[in-house]
Amino acid sequence: MGLSLLKDGVLVKLRVAAFVFGVACTLFAVDAVSNLSVLPPVTPELKTQAQEYYNNECKACHRWARKFAAPPMRDNVANYAENPEGLVRYLMHPTPQHPDEWPAMEITPLTEEQAKMMTAWLLYILKNPDDPGRPK
Repeated sequence: MGLSLLKDGVLVKLRVAAFVFGVACTLFAVDAVSNLSVLPPVTPELKTQAQEYYNNECKACHRWARKFAAPPMRDNVANYAENPEGLVRYLMHPTPQHPDEWPAMEITPLTEEQAKMMTAWLLYILKNPDDPGRPK
């Protein structure tokens, strides 16, 4: 009987710990199940959606390979080539990266799904510079 109480006691402690963890994740907007480094496959549909998003939201300031009203997008993406999760996080929570050289971006933070889509496409374009969908 003592062993079953111990098991019950452990189970109760685990349930409380899981509850506290869930509350903390909710309070701090952390998705315990999400994995920001898992990107969607770059399909023709994703390319189309990402290119449309880029043309509507990014192209006004970012050109792919040259400075314009913001740093070249290629250079920005290259900084995250080995850290896709970092780019996803940045797109979800953009902060000024070069405040002494460029004005802060005035964008609405991307959702996780949008950030993963854009990260997958931007890294694909970086690795495939001859892709016909690459921004100019």
